[in-house]
Amino acid sequence: MEPRKCPFCNPYAEDIVVKNDLCYARWDRHPVSKGHILIVPFRHEPDFFFLTNEEREAILALADDCKFVIEKNFRPTGYNIGFNVGGSAGQTAMHTYCHMIPRYPGDVQEIRGGIRAVVPKF
Repeated sequence: MEPRKCPFCNPYAEDIVVKNDLCYARWDRHPVSKGHILIVPFRHEPDFFFLTNEEREAILALADDCKFVIEKNFRPTGYNIGFNVGGSAGQTAMHTYCHMIPRYPGDVQEIRGGIRAVVPKF
């Protein structure tokens, strides 16, 4: 995907919740829960494994800022945080982004397994 056609490469200022020098955060347009936010590097890179160490550190630093914003507005009791890398893992936009999904008591019927529930047992 060309960067100019990428949904994450040219964010509107009003969509940016918080940012630092290397990445920004915006509310997910298709949230899994109240307060679901995406942390996105400014540089167009489809694959998490090709981010620089500085970009990875910037994502984690911004996660702290996002936690503050989410908790101020939504008061979750937990989080799922992660990346989908590649189409078979559910990555729908070919630009790296980190999901920060707030969790709430009773938001799913069975909480055991956390992220393991993404892939059915084989």
